[in-house]
Amino acid sequence: MAHTLRINAAQISHTGPKTINEDAIGLHLPQGHGVTSHTAAAAIADGVSSAEGGRIAAETSVTNFLNDFFATPSSWSIKTAGLKVLAASNRWLHGQGQHYHHSHQGYLTTFTALIIRGQTGHIFHVGDSRLWRLREDDWECLTKDHALITRNGNQLTRALGMDWRVDIDYHEIDVQVGDFYLLSTDGIHGFISDKELKAIIGMRSETLEARCDELLACAEAHHSDDNRSCQLLEVVDLPPADAHTLELNHLAPLPPELTVGNMLDCYIIEAEIQVNARSHVYQVRDKDDGQRYILKTPSVNISDDIDALRAFQREDWIGQRFHHPDIVRTFSPNRPRHYLYLIQEYLEGNSLRVWRKNHPDAPVETIIAFAKPAIKALRALHRRETLHQDVKPDNFFITNDGQLKLIDFGSASVGSLNENMTLRPGAAEYAAPEYALGIARDGRADQFSLAVTLYELLTGHYPYGEQYVAARTPLQFRKLRYTSACSHNPHVPLWLDAALARALSFNPEHRYPELSEFLIDLERPNTHLTLKTKPWLEQNPLLFWQLTSVLLLILNLIILALWLK
Repeated sequence: MAHTLRINAAQISHTGPKTINEDAIGLHLPQGHGVTSHTAAAAIADGVSSAEGGRIAAETSVTNFLNDFFATPSSWSIKTAGLKVLAASNRWLHGQGQHYHHSHQGYLTTFTALIIRGQTGHIFHVGDSRLWRLREDDWECLTKDHALITRNGNQLTRALGMDWRVDIDYHEIDVQVGDFYLLSTDGIHGFISDKELKAIIGMRSETLEARCDELLACAEAHHSDDNRSCQLLEVVDLPPADAHTLELNHLAPLPPELTVGNMLDCYIIEAEIQVNARSHVYQVRDKDDGQRYILKTPSVNISDDIDALRAFQREDWIGQRFHHPDIVRTFSPNRPRHYLYLIQEYLEGNSLRVWRKNHPDAPVETIIAFAKPAIKALRALHRRETLHQDVKPDNFFITNDGQLKLIDFGSASVGSLNENMTLRPGAAEYAAPEYALGIARDGRADQFSLAVTLYELLTGHYPYGEQYVAARTPLQFRKLRYTSACSHNPHVPLWLDAALARALSFNPEHRYPELSEFLIDLERPNTHLTLKTKPWLEQNPLLFWQLTSVLLLILNLIILALWLK
């Protein structure tokens, strides 16, 4: 019988004397097929009690790490996958805490994770939660606290959410059958000595659950005044060292040429929906459950383009991260995949571009109604540090019952991933100037693209004309002029045009700081914003004529005085 990864585990988290439990724990034991069948993971976090968002930070970091890590492309190394996922979580947490005056008041948490694959353990760590190992009689702490000891207790020097970027400790260890691994927060190890910890974990006659209970009882006996959480893993069996290497380090082959009636991994091809230079899209039916899905696979044209194929893998991963009513659903595998493809929910309808062709005279109100689900979808992405980077009418799908969904993550980026500043992802007509200029971009780049999309739907034109795609330097952009949407479509109110103009500013600092603010101005007039676009005479005619009268009076008095001399 072949050896496989087998792990026994137990975990417990208790509030202790506090009223709120700001610790979070999570486990993933080997199950199913593919990567999840030969990988175990444990994660623990301790939300900073002095930080208002500590509990949310801890829960989010653990949940997102375990969910997102197992959805990363199999070609990524464990180090790359773990660090990318944590970078995205850190940036989201830091962004949520920006309204706090002090860096220690936001959404902060410690984080420690152990991932076991093959005969290797991978440790990710920041803060003062800890990971320990008991191997036979050798007891060792495998992490280093990122904290200073002060008279008021430990002061963290590093934590998730503390800064825009965070240094995560990462290192690999060998794993052996019989090893015990303990993950704990300081409500446990801050009050129990190393000697006592070792004695409790080494209680071979007790179950793992009993040992976890004993740790909590010991912490209470030592008057622990904090939340108390721990996880205990026992390595029962390990696979051969190279058992998973082939599956993880190579790209699955592209499917053979598919026609109606063919079957691919129990998906029956019912229709070909779209074929282009990058991908093929099919309507399929699952032979097992009878449900319809969309199956998307890379085009044979990119079969020798490794970067493009890995980008396709990344698209699958990004799609699986989101379960939102305004975003197309991408499904994780429920059985082994022998080829490179992704599965999405089946939708009946058309793209927003096709809809516009079929409704050239659609009312302004109908078009602007699309902004709400579009912005909700983009906000869901941005909350997870994801940029779509290809927002355009083709990538919004309107179902037959009128629901708008954001689709296609082929150009999307997560955290620091895809940081190629020299390329415009997606269509250049819709891309914000930041891409052409090679400068950093954030959610306001998607805002710009959405504003171009709405402008085009309203007018049939682009806001800066056909020359926009050729601009590459600040000087070239400065020569371009915004054309009022009202000049193309007289039904567009001035206040709506003013909102679009702000979102279409070349300088991202002049756009809306949040998409929610953009939506408010799209749905109802912002008098202050509208006035900025009017001449002074139109903004306040009474004040204009009052000041004009005063100036004329002064001028007449001066003339009279000179004449009397």
